[in-house]
Amino acid sequence: MTMATHVKNPYINPFPGMNPYLEAPRLWPEIHNKIIAEMHRYLRRRLPFRYSVIMEERLGIGVNFPDEPPVRYIMPDLTVTGSDAVPSPAPVPDAVHPEPDAGAVAVLLPIRETVAEWFISIAAADGSAPVTILEVLSPSNKRAGAGRNQYLDKRGSIIESAVHLVEIDLVRQGIPMPCRGYDYDSDTHYCHLVSRWQTRPWAALYPFGLQSAIPDVTVPLLDGDAEPKIPLGALLHNLYQEDYYANYVDYRQDPEVPLSDNDRRWLNTLLREKGLRR
Repeated sequence: MTMATHVKNPYINPFPGMNPYLEAPRLWPEIHNKIIAEMHRYLRRRLPFRYSVIMEERLGIGVNFPDEPPVRYIMPDLTVTGSDAVPSPAPVPDAVHPEPDAGAVAVLLPIRETVAEWFISIAAADGSAPVTILEVLSPSNKRAGAGRNQYLDKRGSIIESAVHLVEIDLVRQGIPMPCRGYDYDSDTHYCHLVSRWQTRPWAALYPFGLQSAIPDVTVPLLDGDAEPKIPLGALLHNLYQEDYYANYVDYRQDPEVPLSDNDRRWLNTLLREKGLRR
């Protein structure tokens, strides 16, 4: 008998919004790509036929340590443009930790890596210029260094163009994307940003915390077309349940990404009420 059998359905996400256990380094790359896939499916079924919705791959490349996220990305996650799919790279085997000889110390060297991530290409059916770019941030985008610098350069070029930007941040670690007018606190780490090119430099920020539901994500399109709202919270809950992520987390332990004291107390109470922690 597992600890999850105390709840009515052991495979339902116990959190009202983002599940912090899914931010673990071993799970987040998969979650990231599956969220992209779920948004692709949702948009393809709802956008007017004047748009095409294509899911493709991008490659993260660079010189990095094996246990860190990729330092640079070639293409955005979700972009309103068309491009050819990139073939998947060959998998890299796990590093073997050797036992050093007497007097030696085992050290880790940076290696050249290639990581595939999914993105979505949404274009007008006639193949005209991009309309909107959607990004789902990864830890490498928010960590000081080459990966963040690359992303900020790309972000800046989008903001300076006549292209809408939608930015989704579901990872608590790292430095928030720069903006003025809102101060992130210790209990508000997640957000959506919707930047319509006609109203820049002003944009709409939707901050939320661990204890709240995930707000719907508005996707700006061409003038005159209704803007779809992606129910990202519902998509994430369905993903958690249908892919049995309850079997891949240990709620007896705290999440790998540290919580604030307030969130930690709330999480402990919640998991006890759900029968997932004693």
